[in-house]
Amino acid sequence: MGCITIQDGTGSGNSAKVNDQKQLETLSVTTSRVADISENEETAHLIATDFISLTTTGSFNALLYIKNNSSKTLFIQTIRTCSDSTGSLQIRMIKNPTAGTIVSDANAATSLSSNMASSVSFDGLAYSASGDGKTITDGDNLTQFINKSPGHSIQEYEGAIVIPKGTSIGLTCKPSASTTVCVEVQCWFE
Repeated sequence: MGCITIQDGTGSGNSAKVNDQKQLETLSVTTSRVADISENEETAHLIATDFISLTTTGSFNALLYIKNNSSKTLFIQTIRTCSDSTGSLQIRMIKNPTAGTIVSDANAATSLSSNMASSVSFDGLAYSASGDGKTITDGDNLTQFINKSPGHSIQEYEGAIVIPKGTSIGLTCKPSASTTVCVEVQCWFE
């Protein structure tokens, strides 16, 4: 059997290495999907609420509403919540909400491109609660988590939460004590 040499194709004379176990050795550099989309497609975004003072502790308060109006699919990378008082926050993600005071108030959330050189706007609706006691009155519970306070919690979804055109998510919170809370969602269109 003849010898086969794999060269790098640039004319530098570099060739691939085979180790003692007859395995081809390679060196690779990886980047997350959201970082690649942010740099090359400029369709990654951060959507955030302001700091919201919550005093309603017996029920869930709407915090954030996001709807995809793009022809592209919206993927959720992470959800970060933070709060400042001792206790806990029960956070629920609601699938396909369409009603409640967070929707009817239409208080714009902060939505920015993750690429600082990009002027690409978020192609959807992003509403933030303007204060305590805001509601989401329909939709289905999708997932939930608890954030211990004070501090923050980062939920990694890595694109597993998929929001096609015309669908939405909402985030609600039931604090164990009065607190100030904020939410940030990292997402991308593809």
